[in-house]
Amino acid sequence: MYKALNLKEFVSQDTFNILYDEQQKATAVLIPVRHWHSAKAAELQNLMEQLTYIPVFECSLKELEERLRPEIQNVEAENIRVGLYNVYESAGNQEHGNHVIREYRDHRELVKVNATTGESQIVSSRF
Repeated sequence: MYKALNLKEFVSQDTFNILYDEQQKATAVLIPVRHWHSAKAAELQNLMEQLTYIPVFECSLKELEERLRPEIQNVEAENIRVGLYNVYESAGNQEHGNHVIREYRDHRELVKVNATTGESQIVSSRF
């Protein structure tokens, strides 16, 4: 939706203005240039985060992955730091869906997992 604005009136208001579409969804923010300094920029950043935040249940899988990626990387790094391992599926191993890779700080293991019992068996430590 396009909306004509009276910029002289806007400038004299000396405030932030938020433009909304027909569904009352925020579409733009107008700020007088004289208010564009670090303090107001921080306020604007907070406002934009609130206006553009998508609840997790409304995210696409790609958006969810992008949102979670930094936290996942932090957890994986912490696991390695304290001597634990990370587990992931082997990218080129479609015929053996019951194999995973355990990645430690200094080595990786190919592991066969029984999905019924949860038992695991190391297939290879050198790959």
